[in-house]
Amino acid sequence: MSEKIMKKSRVLIALLLGTVMIAALTMWGCGGSGGTSGYVDPSATTTKSAAIIDAATLKGWIDEGKLNAPFGSRDRVVVVSYSTLADWTATAKGHIPGAVRLDKDKTEVAKDRIEGLALATTMMPDGPMMDGIIQRLGIDANTTIVFTIPKAAGSDINNQAVAFWNFRYWGFSRDRLKILNGGDDAWDFAGLALATDAVEKYTASTYSVSKNAALKDVVRFSIGEMIATVDALIATPVLKADVQMIDVRGTTISPYLTNALRATNNVTYLNEHLNGEATRNFVYPTKDVALSRLASIAVKDGTTDVFASPTKRTVVMCGSSTNAAPTFVLFDAVLNVAEGYIGMYDGSSGQWNNYNTDRLALAFPSASTTAVTQRNAWSFNVYTSPTNPKAITSNRAQGAFASTTKTAVSIWAVFFPILAPSHVDMNQIENIDKAYMAPVTTPTGGTSGGGTPGGC
Repeated sequence: MSEKIMKKSRVLIALLLGTVMIAALTMWGCGGSGGTSGYVDPSATTTKSAAIIDAATLKGWIDEGKLNAPFGSRDRVVVVSYSTLADWTATAKGHIPGAVRLDKDKTEVAKDRIEGLALATTMMPDGPMMDGIIQRLGIDANTTIVFTIPKAAGSDINNQAVAFWNFRYWGFSRDRLKILNGGDDAWDFAGLALATDAVEKYTASTYSVSKNAALKDVVRFSIGEMIATVDALIATPVLKADVQMIDVRGTTISPYLTNALRATNNVTYLNEHLNGEATRNFVYPTKDVALSRLASIAVKDGTTDVFASPTKRTVVMCGSSTNAAPTFVLFDAVLNVAEGYIGMYDGSSGQWNNYNTDRLALAFPSASTTAVTQRNAWSFNVYTSPTNPKAITSNRAQGAFASTTKTAVSIWAVFFPILAPSHVDMNQIENIDKAYMAPVTTPTGGTSGGGTPGGC
């Protein structure tokens, strides 16, 4: 790929490099809708609701005939439950009548993909995977998607949030994505019946993510972008006034990204269950309560108690992204922050910790100055000054790397020479996904790979 093809103009990365590109926040889909032109119909009522909805709101839409309405209907609704088939049919669990199932048995919220130097697990689904999902679930350009989970689903609130994030990244309008607060527990608590029939009544669509206006890559961080973020914060500490990284793996976890704030757990700010019943699902707070919790529940900055900001540009992470997803939803759907002010690093520590100096040295054993400089460019153990490649200025990680094994070195793909994290070819996931969203135009004006993308 030509060096003339520049890295994406991500708002956070642009800020860290000293170039404030506020205009980029509204460049998606002519004003930030992120769907096709006309994807958000002004006559649609579902788009006017908040992103976090209650059972009464969903029941009202169903009573109005919006659930699984014919394709082309202006305001049709599809209820998507992240569930196993066993839970779907269990008397103690069940599902909302008319819902469709995002298959937990097949883990339809993540995919193993090559990024950086190696294969990474539980990353963003690719375009063909997303198309297969949305077509099977009967989603088209006019569909409002309501994500739910079974009763007493516990940690599945994470995957409910991951599904929301996946659709955001793939260009679906924030106005068209909803989360049923409390999942099926909310439906049950409202006195509404749950079904247990095994037959899933899918009406397949032919819609493709390539018809959305643009990839919302601003909500996702690659390994290269995380290295750039960490390096910028180390080199220019004043940037911490505008940028924060939040790791939800706990306050004592080690190692963690230098300058990352550590929250107690994945539900630090979602610390209540539906109706206060511990056996029911967690629920998202209102905006006012969320702001209050951000201001009163401390997180760790090193050894110091601080409070996360609702207004800084934020990236959230955990072990493999799933636990961080509810915090993404809190900022995106509850606080409704501007585009570009919340993103998630799906590689998280599972990917980051593989970029260890010892492992890189085993994979690339040359002791030449070039090889060492290349290894340091990727290693989380060190940060090499871009103005003086021989000067190691600070570690990219706080704490010691706990692993004593080096078996994971076998995952590394061999690049010679190793490309730097900032090289355009090292952002493979988003490059591939952008290409899927913008098929190559043929000489006759047609397109390949899924039709003409929507837009202005």
